[in-house]
Amino acid sequence: MFRMFTQFHNFMEVEYLPVVLPPENVNENAVLFAQRTSHAIATGLNVVQTSHSYGDLMLLTKASEFKQVKPSLYMVEMAWIESSFHLSNLEAVDLLDKFLSMNPDSSGHVTIHDFLRVLKLKPCALSEKIFQFVDVQKTGKITFKQFLLGSAHILKQPLFPHSCALAFDRCNAKGVEYISEQELGDALALVMPNLDVDEIHGLFTLFDIDGDGRISKDDFTTCLRQNPLLIALFSP
Repeated sequence: MFRMFTQFHNFMEVEYLPVVLPPENVNENAVLFAQRTSHAIATGLNVVQTSHSYGDLMLLTKASEFKQVKPSLYMVEMAWIESSFHLSNLEAVDLLDKFLSMNPDSSGHVTIHDFLRVLKLKPCALSEKIFQFVDVQKTGKITFKQFLLGSAHILKQPLFPHSCALAFDRCNAKGVEYISEQELGDALALVMPNLDVDEIHGLFTLFDIDGDGRISKDDFTTCLRQNPLLIALFSP
């Protein structure tokens, strides 16, 4: 760039692409029109057409704020993610926030140790199954895209809200409007035996979104929306 600005002459080539117009007799939505336009530009540049969008810029900015070595590793072609899973840009950024708290290495990978640490899970068979659900390549490490796809796959299931409601009722032994720490511990003991007091308290603080010392239904649902992989703790 410096040499370009300090030269007397700079040469460039301009290629005029064909004008992309919507069909006259067909009502084409904006997404399809954008795809056709993107294809025309990619063809003119002789490059592969991708599904990157403004959402990827949001992810790139978030990764840069966290001082990641290669922020571009966290771009996931959000246009395809959004169309396939109906996941919004803000939901993707929230999931990236969670992933970055897992201390990814310079190549953007997270180990099972940091994965379990952030989700407040003790090492056990169920925790390993949750990690393996995301670790589709079975390398012992996961990328943000794998974490995003795994979380979105669960979050956008039609029955996910119903599953959250059933899980809350299953933990709510007293039938009141909130879950106590003891009730949460009793429910988790069915799937994660030998949980100690500190491990139960760690999960309780994760679910107690407003920090009032008890888990309301809103707290419970919000936590599972932020951490959809944890629904496995309450599956029958």
